[in-house]
Amino acid sequence: MATFQIVYDVQLWPADSPSTPLMAVLAYSVADPHAVRLAFMKGRRETVAYTFGREVLAAGLWAPAGQGDVTVAPHEELAEYYLLITLRPEHGYPFEVYARRELVADFVTQIYRQVPRGDERVDVDKCIAAIFAEVTP
Repeated sequence: MATFQIVYDVQLWPADSPSTPLMAVLAYSVADPHAVRLAFMKGRRETVAYTFGREVLAAGLWAPAGQGDVTVAPHEELAEYYLLITLRPEHGYPFEVYARRELVADFVTQIYRQVPRGDERVDVDKCIAAIFAEVTP
């Protein structure tokens, strides 16, 4: 399987401090066709990342979606412009950020153009080999 990736640089704004933008990257790889990754960046260094279902991001464009670590929903007052992404770290409090809806919608369009819904394929043999490679001393 190809390792084609789609990567978007995004600017996010903390809901509790919207005047302080945060830099992040939204990434999609056909190697893991069901998932997207949101990584916060400090310069060129990744500080924290969340991996979640691409369906959550797609559905969250229109209505609240997701459960657990990541939820996505249209902004209550400015839904045509912004999404509210809620991140729940394993330890700590939920953290909410705003994202530009248009940019996320374009990202979602690109990932579904690359791997249409229903065409997701995972190389099971490669996954099993990777698991055994991690546990073999």
